[in-house]
Formats: sequence, structure tokens, C-alpha cells
Amino acid sequence: MGSNQVLLLRFVITQLVAAGLDRGHLVRDSGFPEWALETGPDLHVPSAILTRLWELAEHGTGPDIALWVGQRYELNRLGLYDYLFSSAPTLGAGLATCDPYITAVSTNHRFELVSGDRETSLRLSMFEGEGRGRDLTLQFGLAGVLHRARRTLATPVAPIRVSLRQSAPPDLERCAEVFGTTALEFDADEDCLTFRTEDMALPLTTADPMLAAVLRPLAEALPPPPALAAGWSQLVAKALEEALSEGEVSLELVAHRLAISPRTLQRRLREADTTWRTELDRARGIRLRQATTAGQLNRARQAQLLGYANADSMRRAARRWSHAEPG
Repeated sequence: MGSNQVLLLRFVITQLVAAGLDRGHLVRDSGFPEWALETGPDLHVPSAILTRLWELAEHGTGPDIALWVGQRYELNRLGLYDYLFSSAPTLGAGLATCDPYITAVSTNHRFELVSGDRETSLRLSMFEGEGRGRDLTLQFGLAGVLHRARRTLATPVAPIRVSLRQSAPPDLERCAEVFGTTALEFDADEDCLTFRTEDMALPLTTADPMLAAVLRPLAEALPPPPALAAGWSQLVAKALEEALSEGEVSLELVAHRLAISPRTLQRRLREADTTWRTELDRARGIRLRQATTAGQLNRARQAQLLGYANADSMRRAARRWSHAEPG
């Protein structure tokens, strides 16, 4: 199960209260343990609490609440994670701290900084979560990291493009205002901010090499972030299990469950050194072994159980999935 640092949720709750929502209602209905409001900074709570908070917030305020909170991000509210960023010499060096030290804040997210000659993209992935809670969490994540950067730069910076996998809202004006660009891509293959590569050399006004040197050993002691490729394999396995249980499975359906395009799903599996066919066969093999522990099943029932059109289709694939390793 993914988790988020309690400092992150405290910040979000504080901002939602400032937006006019009732703190007691937010804490109670999100499942956030009230005693955690007063604990030390190292506590992590289940990631589902944050997504639930965003659902409650949208219901109580409106669809722009996650963008509003992201725009109000306060530097150093997340302790070590923010200090690692702000003490870096340049914007690029600061953004490069996002991924390796993400576990200081969350085990449910990963950042990827991908640089090219002209463009550099900061991709944000989320392992667990769905629906509007997921959409709002990703909005907040991208808006928050952008506004954290803006608070450390003397020169205004805006992404040249913002990509979101979610559908476009009815009114794009607020989204364009928060991100500082009208180049907004919805129903995209990934959630990311794309900057000019030349902007990565912008110096941070908060750069502090002495502090960075002190923090580095502390940061290196953090557990490594979840492997992005392995995390996606686990998500696919879970989605396949659910699809097979419902009797219908396909690349398109599983991609839809994961809120990504079929092309992105295939790319993620390649990054994990596997394929759609391999994962599907593995899931079917596991399901068959589980089903036959209570006794043998005829071919027709096996085909139905594993999502095949008929017994002949299953027979042709039996050799593959019967040798697949459990996930």
C-alpha cells in the first residue's frame, strides 16, 4: 500500500481550511487519524487518505481546489525534501532531487526528469488511486512542484507545455493561470511539465552548497524510491486479476482501468522488461492454478475463467501460460 508523509497532509488540510472547509469534517471523512495532526514529521499514512481529501475538497469548494492549493505551496513545508531542492544551485539540479528522494514524502509517486536538447520534462506517476481523487492529486503535484520552483527563482519561469492524462475541465482559464501557459494537453499519455532545457540552468536564489553538503548524507540514508517499472508491473497484474474476474480482458480495458492509453501501458511494460502478452499469460496461469486447487475443471470452464472466447483458443495458449511464473 502506498503512503504519504503526514507533513504533506497537514499542509493540504491547512489550506483547505483556509478555503472555508471544516477541519473536523475533513479529518473525519477522509479517514485521517486525528492524533496524527500532532505527531512528528516522519509518520506516513495510507495514500488513499490524500485522494479522499481531494474528493471532499472538490465537493465542498469546486473543481479548481487542487490547483489553488498547489499555487499556495509554501517552500520548506516538507522538510528535508524541500531543503534538498532549495539548496541546489540551479533549477535543473533542484528538479533532479525530486525522484531519488521522493520517499521522504511519498511511496505512491515517482518523478522522472527527462532532458533533451531543447526540452526537459518532469513526469509524475502515481501508483495507487483512481477517479477524481487521482486527477486532483496529480493536479496538485504538478502545480505544487512548479510553484515551489517559482519561489526559488529570480527570473519568472513557465512550462512550455503541461500534459495531463485526465479530461479537460469545462473552464481552462484557471488551469492556464496557475501553470502560466495556454499550452495544455488533456487526455495525454502522461502527466508532466515540459520546460525549455535552457531554463534548467537558471540559478536558484536559495542555493546553499554548505547546506546541501550537510543534507546529502541524510538524504542518502533514505530508502530508495519504489522501482517505477516494477510498480507498473504490479499495477498491471492487479488490473488483469480484476478484469479476468469480471470475465472480459483486453489491452484497451486494462489501460482504461489504469487511466492511461494502451500505447503508454505497452511502453511502461517495456520499461519493466516485459510485454502485455507475458503479463496476460502470467495472470491467466495464476488464475488457473488458484481455480484448480479445489479440483479439475473442464476445458470450457477453464476458457470462461481465463477470458478466452472458446476452449480451442485456450488450448493454443495453454503451453505459454502454464509455464508462466507467479507475479
